[in-house]
Amino acid sequence: MDKAMEYIDKLAAKLGVAAEHVYGVLVKQAFATGVTDSIIGFVFLMIAVIAGVIITKMTIKMYGERHCNWDYEWFFVALTFGLSVVLPGGFGIYAITEGIKGLINPEYYAIKEILDTIGGK
Repeated sequence: MDKAMEYIDKLAAKLGVAAEHVYGVLVKQAFATGVTDSIIGFVFLMIAVIAGVIITKMTIKMYGERHCNWDYEWFFVALTFGLSVVLPGGFGIYAITEGIKGLINPEYYAIKEILDTIGGK
């Protein structure tokens, strides 16, 4: 923690502002990142839901009426479903969780950014 405060003081001195101001800016940025992540995650979840509904309706329309074995068609339906529903859905859930964490505790992410900068990560 001493290194973090030292880093904030050095950064504040270079910028010509108080260390409290730098920390406040980092907290606001963490909150803004949380809002952005939540919105992006929600958009990706909506894309996944809409794509899932469309693919389901198309699959039922194309293959529901006739009785045949799917041979290799199931592979393309599964691949399309995975790429257009599972992938964006998983990313959306991840982005929303990161966004919510940033909204709930922006101070943690401000300190984490300082420590990551000091550690060179």
